[in-house]
Amino acid sequence: MGKKHFNFGDVLGYGWHVMKADIWFFVGVGFIWMIISYIPTIVHMVLPHLQLSETTYWVLYTITTLTGWVIGIILNIGLIKIALSFCDEIKPTIGSLFDAWDCFWRYVGVAILYGLVVLGGLILLIIPGIVWAVKFGLCFYFVIDKGLGPIEALKASGRTTMGVKWELFGFGILCGMINYVGLLCLIVGIFATYPTVIVATALVYRQLSAQTPELGEFGLTTPFAQPDAEFLPIQ
Repeated sequence: MGKKHFNFGDVLGYGWHVMKADIWFFVGVGFIWMIISYIPTIVHMVLPHLQLSETTYWVLYTITTLTGWVIGIILNIGLIKIALSFCDEIKPTIGSLFDAWDCFWRYVGVAILYGLVVLGGLILLIIPGIVWAVKFGLCFYFVIDKGLGPIEALKASGRTTMGVKWELFGFGILCGMINYVGLLCLIVGIFATYPTVIVATALVYRQLSAQTPELGEFGLTTPFAQPDAEFLPIQ
């Protein structure tokens, strides 16, 4: 098999076309995401103005903080599932944003392991942390999409990113710049740039996975679905 590859323009172009075809879906998802994710922050702002005992205050603060973490995990899983659905040319529903319980704890496990690996690499003169962040960065997709456990997902990501780490690093920088431009456009631009980026990133995962026969080690022998080269709006 030849060297793995993916084209920045192709994947971002696909993400852009998906966003344009379903812009109001993404706007709805974005508003729901903002409202729900900021509830814990609002509660934290209100708590100091309530006449509460110190013990009650800290109990409520802790509960709200933990709730915020859970909400964040659920929404992150939901966004990845939505992006993968579009890559499979399947129109997701708003409810997909909350479809997280089938992989919640595995996602928590892989997030902890990924964080520890990257932190360890950053302690080792920073560069290894960046390399490992890219190498294992697709682990979340394998947990959510293929049901792998945390350790297997890290290994699968390592196999999939082999030979394309520099390309993935550059792609990550480019996506960050695109989202930054979206924020500069009176913030509303993020409703266009973020969907484009998350769909494009999911497509990169799909394309690289399809070029990684070593994933058979994890029982992933079925060809990965990929959208047609010419985008067709999903009805």
